[in-house]
Amino acid sequence: MEATDRKLPSSIDFSDVLPLSVPALSRRRKFFPTNGGSFNSVANNEIRIPISSTNALLDAEHSYLDFTVTNNNPAGPAGVGFSIDSGGAAMFFSRVRIEQQGQVLSDTQEYNRLVASVINPVSETGGGRLAATIKDFTMAGNTGNGAAGPNLVPAAVAQRRGDRLALSNHGNAIANARLAPGQALRFSMPLITGLFTQDKLIPLPLVDKNNPITIVLSLDAVEQYGLYSALPAADSMPITQICYNAQLIEVGPDVINQFATMRDMMGGQLALSGHDWEHNSAGLAGGAAGGGGERIVNVPMRKRSVKSLFWVGTSEDLAFAGPLAGLFACYNKSFGGSLNMDSYQLKAGSVVYPPTPIQGPGAAGFAPSQRRRGECLQELCKAMGTLGFAAPSGRTLNTITYIGSEGSAAGLAQTASGDLGVGGIPLVGVAVAPCFSSAFGVDLESFQHTAIESGLDTESMALQTNLIISVDGATIGNENKIVHTWICYDKHYYFNADGSVTMSD
Repeated sequence: MEATDRKLPSSIDFSDVLPLSVPALSRRRKFFPTNGGSFNSVANNEIRIPISSTNALLDAEHSYLDFTVTNNNPAGPAGVGFSIDSGGAAMFFSRVRIEQQGQVLSDTQEYNRLVASVINPVSETGGGRLAATIKDFTMAGNTGNGAAGPNLVPAAVAQRRGDRLALSNHGNAIANARLAPGQALRFSMPLITGLFTQDKLIPLPLVDKNNPITIVLSLDAVEQYGLYSALPAADSMPITQICYNAQLIEVGPDVINQFATMRDMMGGQLALSGHDWEHNSAGLAGGAAGGGGERIVNVPMRKRSVKSLFWVGTSEDLAFAGPLAGLFACYNKSFGGSLNMDSYQLKAGSVVYPPTPIQGPGAAGFAPSQRRRGECLQELCKAMGTLGFAAPSGRTLNTITYIGSEGSAAGLAQTASGDLGVGGIPLVGVAVAPCFSSAFGVDLESFQHTAIESGLDTESMALQTNLIISVDGATIGNENKIVHTWICYDKHYYFNADGSVTMSD
């Protein structure tokens, strides 16, 4: 009988030698704006940072922004204290774009609201919340009293209300100011947008050195950053010393040539795949003006592969605000109301997703035990892709902070109009108040029609897409609402032979 060939296990196969790796050197480099050194929401509200290199690849997953914010409001007894919203460093930027050679490769609008009301509440762990006290100067178990320095003073036991709110609270801008008048703080943050969301290294040497990839940050109005103890001046929160701390991987010319050869073999384009965000908003009439039953919110999108839909309902008209003086007196970017809706689903063409509507919290009463929130939370985690995690909703969402109501918020926060659960704006009236979130999601990746299609295709047949919200006109709340929607979708980026970068959805 002829002996058969046998293969040794890898653990004792000493002939299996690892191949030589590509020679590379990891280093860090700071990139600075080319259009100024000081920026504010009035005079110079757009920051442009070009990123380029002739011999290094960009590791976007391990790169981040650094910048300094100064409170230039007057000091004294009537000084304007500031406490940042739960989005942290992202709160200063209403729009983040990635551009190259006049082409917009990525454009994330309402960036600060997306981070504060959707991404952070759902995905932030306890450790991340604690780390945010350093890089974002948010509150987590400390007072951060501006008079004693930010985040240096532990919160009193009575202030913390035990451990219920220790990692999921805002501070009061007067008693717990992060940024006192005349004070400056150094923030840092990653970029969660477009080309910078994929895990491959970005081949900067293949980009035209005269037209580099450029990060473009648009500053929001100052009253949108968080809570102030009084109305701040429009230009009173300048950003200075901003830079992009890039993690670069230097490689030899042979590797660059190999990239170019690979690009030529692929028809003149080297492709990278990632995902991106697109924002839309639509008005929703409050009270009986909009009627009862189904309310239709148009969500225009023309994409080949939509992975998820996220939305929040807010109010910014302050028509029923009572004592609220303006947006500067509330955390309006992170907060969203539930509209007291009965259900919601997305309709694309003639098909609804999911086929069975997602049950909303309803209007059975304000008591937390009567709010139907479990299905909303599970679908939100599914849309975020975290449902299988040990802690799918992070650390900050609980019965007090998710789809809050007047019953759960009693004694913890004032509200703009008395209908916090349906879209009012929380006005912090005590030293510690919870971060409220009412984000909702629809997972669309699971609705696959073929083995090669992942996500919802609304582009091929130009499908009309609408968010259908079932709500009672008597319980939606009196304020007119704004429904903000974001879709997360697949995107491809192409590095072309002429040094340009293009993209497709």
